[in-house]
Amino acid sequence: MKDITVGVIGGTRGMGRWFARLLHREGFKVYICGRKTKRTAADLVTTCNVIVVSVPIAATAGVISEVGPRMGVGSLLMDLTSLKKEPVELMLSCSSADVVGCHPLFGPSLKNIRGQNVVLCPARGRKWLLWLQNLFVRKGLNVLKRTPEEHDKMMSIVQAFNHLNTIEFALGLAATGIPLAEISVFSTPIFQSKVATVKKLFTENPGLYTDIIIRNTSKEKILNRCEKAAADIHRVIKCGDSAEMQKKMEQAAKKLFPGYFPAAR
Repeated sequence: MKDITVGVIGGTRGMGRWFARLLHREGFKVYICGRKTKRTAADLVTTCNVIVVSVPIAATAGVISEVGPRMGVGSLLMDLTSLKKEPVELMLSCSSADVVGCHPLFGPSLKNIRGQNVVLCPARGRKWLLWLQNLFVRKGLNVLKRTPEEHDKMMSIVQAFNHLNTIEFALGLAATGIPLAEISVFSTPIFQSKVATVKKLFTENPGLYTDIIIRNTSKEKILNRCEKAAADIHRVIKCGDSAEMQKKMEQAAKKLFPGYFPAAR
């Protein structure tokens, strides 16, 4: 495909900057804008036939609503957000452009992306979908094509459930009142790994992770699972029933890692 000009809204940082750089290295003409740039989202729409929305989740709907109506047939409107259902539906409803939801399942600081996963949610049109798919395949990525609903359901586990667990751990750790420096003297490698994850979530971009949890449509199911699991564990621990605790762990292990448990003959 020739004469492709890409505008990345939110291209000054995070995944937007990563995607802009990837496209630039592939030889495409790329323009970016951000909150502090002179170039605006409206400027990009007038010069680009591909618009990429890569802004915080809370701002995504507003940006799509601004640029979508200005995009015509034959262009591409896509996003890089961590949730897909709402953005894809909005892109379809407010624009005439082809629409693809996109979610790279890795962070922008990863140096070698070969072998990593990226989700594409086809919504309207085939030409630009194939362009994106071929681009990612050339870079060695595993492309998963899913509906927005399928994507968000899996992200409720991989991201929301996971990050919620990390936040609960961190809040409980802070509630001990013991300085982390003192605790770290006694820490194990597993503990150090958990603390490193906490530091990333709490200091780099906490708004991103809270939005991933709060804006996921499956958040009620996530909370119910957390509460039920915690209640079951608390009950067993209060009873001092080590055998029951071990039984619950073994049952979960058989569901999660069936290959480690040969079927009984």
